[in-house]
Amino acid sequence: MTRSQNLAPEGDWVQEGWTHLSGLVDTDLPGWSRVGFSEQDVAGRDWVAQQMRQAGLTTRVDAVGNVIGMLEGTNPSAPAIVVGSHSDTVPGGGRFDGIVGVLGAIEVARTLRRAGIRPTHSLMVVDFANEEGNPQGVKLVGSRAAAGTLSATELAAADSEGTTLADLITGAGHQPDAVAGCRWKADDLAAYVELHIEQGPVMEEQGAEIGVVTRVCGISTFVLDIEGRRDHAGTTSMTKRSDPLCCAADGILAVQRIAAAGGDSVGTVGELTSASPLTNVIPETARLTGEFRSPELAGLKQLQAEFDAEAKVADSRHRTRSTVTWGHTDAPAIMDEQLSALAVRAASAAGHEAFRLYSGATHDSVEMSALAPSTMIFVPSRDGRSHCPEEWTDLADVERGIEVLTRTVLEADAAL
Repeated sequence: MTRSQNLAPEGDWVQEGWTHLSGLVDTDLPGWSRVGFSEQDVAGRDWVAQQMRQAGLTTRVDAVGNVIGMLEGTNPSAPAIVVGSHSDTVPGGGRFDGIVGVLGAIEVARTLRRAGIRPTHSLMVVDFANEEGNPQGVKLVGSRAAAGTLSATELAAADSEGTTLADLITGAGHQPDAVAGCRWKADDLAAYVELHIEQGPVMEEQGAEIGVVTRVCGISTFVLDIEGRRDHAGTTSMTKRSDPLCCAADGILAVQRIAAAGGDSVGTVGELTSASPLTNVIPETARLTGEFRSPELAGLKQLQAEFDAEAKVADSRHRTRSTVTWGHTDAPAIMDEQLSALAVRAASAAGHEAFRLYSGATHDSVEMSALAPSTMIFVPSRDGRSHCPEEWTDLADVERGIEVLTRTVLEADAAL
């Protein structure tokens, strides 16, 4: 493989595919919404499966909705090189997050076929189900199933109306009872490579055209349940109140204060609810949900300890009783150095200097890195915007990323 070899993607196909897939949205929600296991998500995955078949891939859909296509290599017994991402979005999300990686992965197979190249390793293309998560609080559903980490507890997790994750999966036409059959064997995988938009401002600020990720953030989610005392809001003095909402407000500010002191660490509150919406009632309970992210597992543990301590201080101040329940704690995923070096070399062969960077967004690569050497290729996001309707990446950047992805697959095919 040389720099002069034509491995450029077919831009018109990418543009048409992006326009169609991103247009499959729930009009009852804001932005470009195609949430996991929804009617629009099912339609999108059906379309992705059709595109895989048209690209010459043997295609199947597993029990949780992962769409998987295989282009057989010259040595079918060799472990496969996996490329892919996800096509679902957050509510009110954008048109590039995940989609770029799914279309890019299919276009790798199309490019190889156009160039008459049949790799030694089989190429596995995947659109992971429900990467973005759900009201049940489980992220990376499809890749967790593939990695064997989607447990019965997670399938039984329920939203505020009692709908479980298993119910969501069943409603989309899949079989959560058969999740064990979704698990991939590590011995069957040579590498995992994912193309994605950066979702942040670093590459644009640095003038970088191609990024290669060093590590992906760790995440720790929490629920803060606060018990107070229900009283009349007009007759209970401020000095005698046991107000869980005031305690929750301190919790929100504590998340901001703790995370701001931790370098690349961040903290975010998701939802605040109380037992009463009335202003003439002091509610008896309140609940706060949130998460912390850090590039280091030790950093996550420190954030947890500090928040636990802050909750106790807030209880003392407001005469309340709080319980912090820590949910998922996913350790940071370190990308494989050898495979990342191959991605850097692939970028150079395409005429670009790769910029190494940390990802503060989580990805399916977190789960895949436990199964196989993994790396990620980033392309810039305009103004660093993501998870919003304004999310944008120029087509030229997408095409550049797909070519580097293709060349990385071929570098890995030769080296692994």
